[in-house]
Amino acid sequence: MTSQASNDRLLNNIIVFGFSIAFGLVIASLQALKRTPSGFAIQLSGWTLVALLIGAAVMVPCFRLIVFSQRRYLRRAALAFVVMVGLGAFFYPMRVVPREKYRAVFTGLAVAVGALSVVAVLLLVLRRFFEREDQQNKS
Repeated sequence: MTSQASNDRLLNNIIVFGFSIAFGLVIASLQALKRTPSGFAIQLSGWTLVALLIGAAVMVPCFRLIVFSQRRYLRRAALAFVVMVGLGAFFYPMRVVPREKYRAVFTGLAVAVGALSVVAVLLLVLRRFFEREDQQNKS
């Protein structure tokens, strides 16, 4: 049983640090995004690395709370913060989009939100299916 608990803890730590690094990469890519006369460009610099490290360091405590905390309100607060960062990262690049392209961009964003919503619903249905099956196997 101890082996199972240590494996779970290791997997949870991989999840925490993996998601934190992923969010750090998102924040670093946003820092590297620069407006140019023809649209935008990615310009890597030392600040990009700093943004990566700070972004990952800020997200580690949030994901630790989400994965390890026993308090529901702390988990929800951390999750709300992560969602707000994600939404901000989603819309922040709009600053480099020319005004005449807004309609096309928002149409594409609406389609993406719709597709992601369908995937989210399918994942929830699968989760409920597996939970029901698990309950039937325990009985």
